[in-house]
Amino acid sequence: MPNLSQLLQTKAKPEHLRLFNACKDLHSQLADVNNVFVCGGYVRDLILGNPTKDIDLCIEGNSEKFSTMLAKTLNLGEPLESQFLTFKFVAGEGKADVKSIDIVTCRDETYTASAALPDVIPSSIEKDLNRRDFTVNAMAISLTGQQWGDLIDPSNGFGDIMRKRIRVLHDSSFTDDPTRMFRAVRYATRLGFNIDPHTTDLIANALGSVELLSGTRVRNEFEHILKEPKVCEILRKSEDLGLLGAITPALRVGPKALEITDELIQESSGKLNLEDLLARVTFSLNEEEARLTSNRFDGPKYWTDSISGNAKLASVVGILDNQSITRSEIADVLNNIPLQCIRAYIATGSILPRRGRLIDYLQTIRFEEPEITGDDLMAAGVPEGPIIGQLLELVKRARLDRKVNSRKEELDLARSRLPEFLTHD
Repeated sequence: MPNLSQLLQTKAKPEHLRLFNACKDLHSQLADVNNVFVCGGYVRDLILGNPTKDIDLCIEGNSEKFSTMLAKTLNLGEPLESQFLTFKFVAGEGKADVKSIDIVTCRDETYTASAALPDVIPSSIEKDLNRRDFTVNAMAISLTGQQWGDLIDPSNGFGDIMRKRIRVLHDSSFTDDPTRMFRAVRYATRLGFNIDPHTTDLIANALGSVELLSGTRVRNEFEHILKEPKVCEILRKSEDLGLLGAITPALRVGPKALEITDELIQESSGKLNLEDLLARVTFSLNEEEARLTSNRFDGPKYWTDSISGNAKLASVVGILDNQSITRSEIADVLNNIPLQCIRAYIATGSILPRRGRLIDYLQTIRFEEPEITGDDLMAAGVPEGPIIGQLLELVKRARLDRKVNSRKEELDLARSRLPEFLTHD
């Protein structure tokens, strides 16, 4: 069993080492804590030399007591507790090298059905590692006693890191938890690894299990993809493997969608909003495909709007090429179109008159409002009620079309049109 204490001493951040040494000290003080390990992604990234701010600790023994004592020792505050024997500390300001610390009881898990959440029971570190998704994530380093720094690697994750491959631990892994198929592509792309051939075959055989996932779980996995720096590469690989089609046959990514998504990422400074990403990666979907896709994700309104808005815009955007169209008519066409979908269309580079009008809408039209208010109209003798809103809408349209250019002109227009509104009522 190799010992990585030297690697910990030379590569781990000082704040991490402080935590690991505190784990060693607490273990010696707590009789009902048998062993403490740092595990999973932290070990993988330590070996690869990749920075990480998320630390996962596995406890053989009383994880609740250990978490309480660790919090007191390092002044971590109160942990967040879950039903799965886990305790989470979220780092506050000033903790530059630590984002979160997750403390879990070493556990075994069983799946009563495909795609179901597992039943978990306390267990050993070996069984805990064996329940994980891929060999590169199934390693742990001991933080206790004379074993401090010992690598526990029952599935040869270290060897797979050296070979740059993502390999599943057991053949039923993807049917037990179909979300692991999406994670395989994410990890492979993020790390610059390949998915080993047998694991690829298992993905192909398990694609049908994706339909057993709830909309929420599928949506969460897709959101994880969108948050990856290499989102376009992940989407290409996912489509090639059949994963997007497994979500719903309606979901596809076209060349234009990938092109404008990549441009968005390149132009951003790491500050991307999910609405814009969704609108761009689903840009190529027609109305029916968008409907089926948004239904499958079963997401909040902004998900549905971002996915369906492109097809909605495509059905009306041709109107903007009319040379005689007014700015108020442009507003009529676009007011019910999600802004992220308008931005996506602009990104395609269309040079027809519509592009300029889309830009005008985004930059000016949607912000223009009358100078006068409802109070101004009532002060001018307009009776309270729906007439107020109707006259303000009339003035707004006139302002958009440059028919009025001042507060006085707005009031004059409202007064002149008041009789017909009163008669209409």
